[in-house]
Amino acid sequence: MKLLSKKTCLAPYLWITNDESLIIDALADHNEMPSEFESSHVISFYEKEDFYLVLYFSNPEDRGFQMYIVEDFSIHIDQLFYLREIFARLVHEGLNADILRKAHYRVDSVLHMAKTLRAVIHNDLADFQED
Repeated sequence: MKLLSKKTCLAPYLWITNDESLIIDALADHNEMPSEFESSHVISFYEKEDFYLVLYFSNPEDRGFQMYIVEDFSIHIDQLFYLREIFARLVHEGLNADILRKAHYRVDSVLHMAKTLRAVIHNDLADFQED
């Protein structure tokens, strides 16, 4: 499901979109649609080698979705570090701190698994060495 339009490039392999129809389609395709919209959500899923992170903001002032896409995330881990830093800075500024902390934690979790996931995704388990 490569989203070729309606994305903004944040870094070479990191994209963001707030196109709700694209985001809802992606969530539905991956059976990740929230069942309620009264609270904020952080949802993540993988499609092939890409990592998708969806944030739903329930506040009436800024209600809606944002989706971040890290292309081939297990190879481009620098993009994950960059995304984690974005969330850390926004939390520090006090913007939607609860949901952004959850997003920061989710990205951090993926970073901790990136080496293992790279071995699985790219079928190079023979080259995988545990640190």
